[in-house]
Amino acid sequence: MSASNAMGMSEGAPSVMEVYEKLEKVGEGSYGKVYRARDRRTGQIVALKKTRLRDDEEGVPPTALREISLLKMLSIDPHVV
Repeated sequence: MSASNAMGMSEGAPSVMEVYEKLEKVGEGSYGKVYRARDRRTGQIVALKKTRLRDDEEGVPPTALREISLLKMLSIDPHVV
């Protein structure tokens, strides 16, 4: 299974950076950065989080998996993509 499939994205779908235009960094934490971004298709302003994974660790940290699971549960909200 490819990484994109593991994250719930279908093969052949546009990449995140094809869909969203990063405008400015609005925050940074232990696991990544948050950017103000624009949906190129609709013009809607969104928050885009880029999660940083360390090269010296095997797999995805449990805290990152918990956050991904939480965000997936919130995906019924139109503001979470």
